[in-house]
Amino acid sequence: MEMDQLDEIMQKSIELGRSIGDTTIYQEFKKAEYNLLHNPKARELVENLQKMKQEYQGKQMTGIELSKEEQETMKAMENKCLMDKQVQVSNDANTKFQEFMEKISGKIKEGIKSIEQI
Repeated sequence: MEMDQLDEIMQKSIELGRSIGDTTIYQEFKKAEYNLLHNPKARELVENLQKMKQEYQGKQMTGIELSKEEQETMKAMENKCLMDKQVQVSNDANTKFQEFMEKISGKIKEGIKSIEQI
């Protein structure tokens, strides 16, 4: 009985994934991601920002606080990225998709809690 229930949940998960993939929000996210990857200037901006963030996160993980100058450099790099139209479009699409996924996760948690109350 347990295996059938798990199989059913997995099947519903696949169906949910297909439904998500069929939404405009997801399609706009994938299109923006594709366009960003195929725009060398925008891609380079984002890659440089990611490298900087990783470097700074590495420092913070070892207990080293970022200097004011490093924080300002990071902020300037983020602003430079967002001034690029393709990066902005991609960032907006990514944000919308992440918010959408958080709502879905919240609904799943809501469903679980409703069972706990019985």
